[in-house]
Amino acid sequence: MQHNIFFSIIIPTFNRASFLHKTIQSVLSQNYENFELIIVDDGSTDNTDEIIEKLQNSQIKYFKIENSERGFARNYGVLRAKGDYITFLDSDDVLLPNHFSNAYESILKYHKPPFLHLGYEVVNNNDKLLFKVSKLKNDNINILIRGNPLSCNGCFMRADVTQNFLFNEDRNLAGSEDWELWLRVLSHYSIKTDNRISSRMYNHESRSVVQSLGQEKNLVLRKELTIQYAFRDEFVQQNFGKYHKIIDAFGESYVALHLAILGEKSRSLFYLLKFMKKYPLAIFSKRLYVIIKCILLNFFITHK
Repeated sequence: MQHNIFFSIIIPTFNRASFLHKTIQSVLSQNYENFELIIVDDGSTDNTDEIIEKLQNSQIKYFKIENSERGFARNYGVLRAKGDYITFLDSDDVLLPNHFSNAYESILKYHKPPFLHLGYEVVNNNDKLLFKVSKLKNDNINILIRGNPLSCNGCFMRADVTQNFLFNEDRNLAGSEDWELWLRVLSHYSIKTDNRISSRMYNHESRSVVQSLGQEKNLVLRKELTIQYAFRDEFVQQNFGKYHKIIDAFGESYVALHLAILGEKSRSLFYLLKFMKKYPLAIFSKRLYVIIKCILLNFFITHK
């Protein structure tokens, strides 16, 4: 088979030397070889550069910049990418060997779609499966109404699309910049899906998205900025305008969930009630019961 589609995969990284080697090796071990790996070191102070230098692989392009957050780092890589399709990988996650080959097959199947998403799984440090995302449907942009089920690892954007759609670089948005981008992109283009699992996200305490959630006000601000920025796009207004209240409500549930994970039980409950008030049908949503489970779990842990 002639692999005539060239992929660019971009890894933004900041002080992730302990994870990075495993992440890079998962890319270099792909059974599809027509790709470049762009690593954007977002001002690391550990030995990230030493790890990459030892690899001495011609497919790797390494750039070190001043710390500017993931949105800027990803955009920095996009603007230097040469691929027909561009995708992303966090520096503490891994690809399975079939990632690019699955993408290639689906890109041909759907006649080079503007946006493709592959299935993924979330595991703990011991590789125990926590959950997986493998039931998304083609052309269903409404999946973004109740939060962001899309993984940067699984998203492939055609190069011409990335020229018009970059990540928002507001540092206050960091951690939600992908949801904001997908709202804009999928307001302009359809989504095609391949639900075969081909990447793995690790849920661990040192994950940057968890570390950054220590302040309640930061969570709330991210939720508000995501909606504000996304709805500046007229196509977002047209496609998601009637769902604005539901999107806002599920933003409250996002705050509640992560406060519950952090053990902030009373504050989590506060935002859970806001979620239910804004969206009475929340009683039928899986998110509600996940939040309650986290609150109860932390309660029993602290009262042992």
